[in-house]
Amino acid sequence: MALIVHLKTVSELRGKGDRIAKVTFRGQSFYSRVLENCEGVADFDETFRWPVASSIDRNEVLEIQIFNYSKVFSNKLIGTFCMVLQKVVEENRVEVTDTLMDDSNAIIKTSLSMEVRYQATDGTVGPWDDGDFLGDESLQEEKDSQETDGLLPGSRPSTRISGEKSFRRAGRSVFSAMKLGKTRSHKEEPQRQDEPAVLEMEDLDHLAIQLGDGLDPDSVSLASVTALTSNVSNKRSKPDIKMEPSAGRPMDYQVSITVIEARQLVGLNMDPVVCVEVGDDKKYTSMKESTNCPYYNEYFVFDFHVSPDVMFDKIIKISVIHSKNLLRSGTLVGSFKMDVGTVYSQPEHQFHHKWAILSDPDDISAGLKGYVKCDVAVVGKGDNIKTPHKANETDEDDIEGNLLLPEGVPPERQWARFYVKIYRAEGLPRMNTSLMANVKKAFIGENKDLVDPYVQVFFAGQKGKTSVQKSSYEPLWNEQVVFTDLFPPLCKRMKVQIRDSDKVNDVAIGTHFIDLRKISNDGDKGFLPTLGPAWVNMYGSTRNYTLLDEHQDLNEGLGEGVSFRARLMLGLAVEILDTSNPELTSSTEVQVEQATPVSESCTGRMEEFFLFGAFLEASMIDRKNGDKPITFEVTIGNYGNEVDGMSRPLRPRPRKEPGDEEEVDLIQNSSDDEGDEAGDLASVSSTPPMRPQITDRNYFHLPYLERKPCIYIKSWWPDQRRRLYNANIMDHIADKLEEGLNDVQEMIKTEKSYPERRLRGVLEELSCGCHRFLSLSDKDQGRSSRTRLDRERLKSCMRELESMGQQAKSLRAQVKRHTVRDKLRSCQNFLQKLRFLADEPQHSIPDVFIWMMSNNKRIAYARVPSKDLLFSIVEEELGKDCAKVKTLFLKLPGKRGFGSAGWTVQAKLELYLWLGLSKQRKDFLCGLPCGFEEVKAAQGLGLHSFPPISLVYTKKQAFQLRAHMYQARSLFAADSSGLSDPFARVFFINQSQCTEVLNETLCPTWDQMLVFDNLELYGEAHELRDDPPIIVIEIYDQDSMGKADFMGRTFAKPLVKMADEAYCPPRFPPQLEYYQIYRGSATAGDLLAAFELLQIGPSGKADLPPINGPVDMDRGPIMPVPVGIRPVLSKYRVEVLFWGLRDLKRVNLAQVDRPRVDIECAGKGVQSSLIHNYKKNPNFNTLVKWFEVPLSLRRRLQKCHHYPSGPPGE
Repeated sequence: MALIVHLKTVSELRGKGDRIAKVTFRGQSFYSRVLENCEGVADFDETFRWPVASSIDRNEVLEIQIFNYSKVFSNKLIGTFCMVLQKVVEENRVEVTDTLMDDSNAIIKTSLSMEVRYQATDGTVGPWDDGDFLGDESLQEEKDSQETDGLLPGSRPSTRISGEKSFRRAGRSVFSAMKLGKTRSHKEEPQRQDEPAVLEMEDLDHLAIQLGDGLDPDSVSLASVTALTSNVSNKRSKPDIKMEPSAGRPMDYQVSITVIEARQLVGLNMDPVVCVEVGDDKKYTSMKESTNCPYYNEYFVFDFHVSPDVMFDKIIKISVIHSKNLLRSGTLVGSFKMDVGTVYSQPEHQFHHKWAILSDPDDISAGLKGYVKCDVAVVGKGDNIKTPHKANETDEDDIEGNLLLPEGVPPERQWARFYVKIYRAEGLPRMNTSLMANVKKAFIGENKDLVDPYVQVFFAGQKGKTSVQKSSYEPLWNEQVVFTDLFPPLCKRMKVQIRDSDKVNDVAIGTHFIDLRKISNDGDKGFLPTLGPAWVNMYGSTRNYTLLDEHQDLNEGLGEGVSFRARLMLGLAVEILDTSNPELTSSTEVQVEQATPVSESCTGRMEEFFLFGAFLEASMIDRKNGDKPITFEVTIGNYGNEVDGMSRPLRPRPRKEPGDEEEVDLIQNSSDDEGDEAGDLASVSSTPPMRPQITDRNYFHLPYLERKPCIYIKSWWPDQRRRLYNANIMDHIADKLEEGLNDVQEMIKTEKSYPERRLRGVLEELSCGCHRFLSLSDKDQGRSSRTRLDRERLKSCMRELESMGQQAKSLRAQVKRHTVRDKLRSCQNFLQKLRFLADEPQHSIPDVFIWMMSNNKRIAYARVPSKDLLFSIVEEELGKDCAKVKTLFLKLPGKRGFGSAGWTVQAKLELYLWLGLSKQRKDFLCGLPCGFEEVKAAQGLGLHSFPPISLVYTKKQAFQLRAHMYQARSLFAADSSGLSDPFARVFFINQSQCTEVLNETLCPTWDQMLVFDNLELYGEAHELRDDPPIIVIEIYDQDSMGKADFMGRTFAKPLVKMADEAYCPPRFPPQLEYYQIYRGSATAGDLLAAFELLQIGPSGKADLPPINGPVDMDRGPIMPVPVGIRPVLSKYRVEVLFWGLRDLKRVNLAQVDRPRVDIECAGKGVQSSLIHNYKKNPNFNTLVKWFEVPLSLRRRLQKCHHYPSGPPGE
């Protein structure tokens, strides 16, 4: 719920001056922007919003103060207006025009006009407006000009109040906007009507002093001092720059185990041997005769080359065996087991000198069987190995105080039964060729499904499987697999696999991992692991069957699945055992039993969902795929899968559950034809084939031009939106927190003023978001389809976020200038917890897959979580990419994406997506860029809510893009010399250009302007100005032989100048800004550049700003960055004291013998003298060298690099 105040005008002002307004509610104040030289009327036209965690009381007061603003003296109060909110609470929306009172409570002539709105999202306060759901037909003509940057509670994106402006709190994304090329207005320049009123740090300090009524500077928050208002439409979601190609890629791991000794072994006349197992590998110690306390001190190493998921699920088992020899296997005394992931999650990835508790798995009532003291360490490639300090021997003899258990696990663990209940599966792919099936059908008329499925469950080194259901795409088991193990278990995950039973080729169909940490809670009010009954979605390889599937590893759960495979209904329960019960089965053997069947309705009422997509751009298509027509296919589950979706889902009939509330039909059908159209709506899941056109020698694009193809898919799923809504709320809180913490880190890094104020604002937003979650998350909880995990997770999340909100509030008061770094680390813990809580273990709607196809073959894909596209009328519950244009980079599936191929973009899509209930789909086009006409299929003509098959844009704008590529720094070293030969490739819609190649540098200064002519953008001019397409910049290393090596990628948003705007300060010329370069998820340097998009008016290019500066003929011809954009340089002298080199590592297994150090700064540099014999004398002969370099007067643009060693033998 929220209180929203739209301050329109203040009239009857006396004199002429600068005006500012202060709006206060519940002690939190927002300031408007300063209106300069107002005479008579101040037209503020600004909106302020207070999210409220508790209902507003009728007696609460809203206060508005109007000031004469002064930059030098204190601001002078003109008048105050106080409003009791009783009528607002009763009527939901109130428009007010009233006079102000001066500081002596006398009425003055000055009056204000405003609108106040208040809505509780559950509808208990005030009536719902029809417009909040369905829109107003009278507003349809104005839809193109309305802002859609956020949903107010209870309102849809395209039905904003007339005149209401979008807003966000100042400082929320100062640096994030900078990274997308947003430049801030100069504080002394008058503000444009449609530009953000962002105040610089000095302005905020000034306001705080003058308007803060004696406010302590240490309590000022950047998020609450002022409001930011803007007309920016925000129809594009933030692109994901971190494209990681190595998911599921094998890595090198080493597990080292030292068995030191054993004590208190149970038995007589023992000859104990210790067996160490890691996965399927076994190793044994020597035998010690006639002792219950043997001493071994033997060291074992196990090497693996597998993916991280496989490695961390392997079980480490330490067993003590009595009287083992060549002829007899011996008798098991006791064993201990944990998974590798538990060890790897420990500090330094190891347990040092810890005692493992032995127990007998064949007799769970027997109790303790002894202890084994050992060291266990897991090392991955690149991990640092640290030897723990030597502890006191008396401390190590304290067995109970040094048990081999993670922190928080009690020393006395109890035996428990884990019941994994397997009910049924749906949507299985065929797992056999259809040749034999067709023969059988021809001779005996038998038509069978081509799969024989069963389910196999792996847990704690054991496995159990259900019966085989012959020839069934929708098998029904109703069986449970029972495991017996100590609780809490030292294994984090349980693996559930659907497999196809075949004597020749028994393979996995799909795999799902159950993370026990996400379905349980070990706190004071915790609960045992529980799950379902619920559907879980399984992903893997594409559904077309081949005898040798190149992506079979994906079906085993290795790497990211590239297609929906099946969904499985399962449940999980845990029972703690009473080992003193004589009737208890003492063995830990895996058992398979019949499970009690559950009703079909237990997972929720079936609802019809509608997915719509519009392809606005398809570019950066790899040249290997440019010779044949290309089409794009969108699927959700098996719906939309036309090529290989053999088990095509049928439309189920929605079931009415007793006790279910009748939902409001969000579509008002105007005629019988329109009411029946849903049944006749045939899905269109693929775009028409189109032959690509050449962009440059590396990439192609599809010439969509003004006609944008669309897809739409109907599907039916159990209605479990509440799970996804709660996850979205927490994701939004986490996204805002992450964005704010990045801002604070950037302020500290660049030595900006007052990072503590920004951190206070971040904590305020976090506290407010947590309270908002508490008010929204407990909706729709009376349904019969709620599982025990739903109830327990909700309680747990509400407790965690309530506590987090209180901690954030108290932490805000402790943030001072000298404590900001410490508090920043505390906030990082909040972020990790939020991300963990937001991951919903019980699935509902499957993910959406977008495939690029050529010649009916699947080439590359992108995967979008369905929760990110899910529609809701509540802003916080709305998916982050719903009704927005999303930039997607398609990648190769499975192992094809390993190595250098994984860095290459296969295609870049600008794709608009919307997912929601079919009855909510009235405004599924609301977030599209305006200026289009719908083209519908023949059966949809004249039906308003029938989706279009394409959009035709009738408005086209011509632009010129100028990319000012000045410099990069800290780039990835791609060559063996430790340097690179970098160049940049800039992409914008269907064009690309490259900078020149600079040899052997990690800090290239290109100083080059790239001009893109004849750019055609489709849509309304005002939207293109505020929300232009993104620019993609890729950095490559030029090789003399072979293909250029990928070094990193970044995005930018150009600064747009329309034809009717002047090219003058404060917006133009654009300022150079740093853009973070990423290589996968790792940072790989910074790019210093500026980008401007200039509209070409009716007079053509003659009206464009002239390109100043000479063309550098020596390098090209190349146009340098113009004066006014390029930094002002001054010559500096850099002096280097070369002393010596120490601890140089080997290079390619060879020792470094004759090293040299190179120092580089802005393309200039110096080399040290050569050390002729590093072993004899590692010091330099020449101590001091210097070089001159032109550097910017702006301190933040300066950076030098050094390369500490040359190649061996140099």
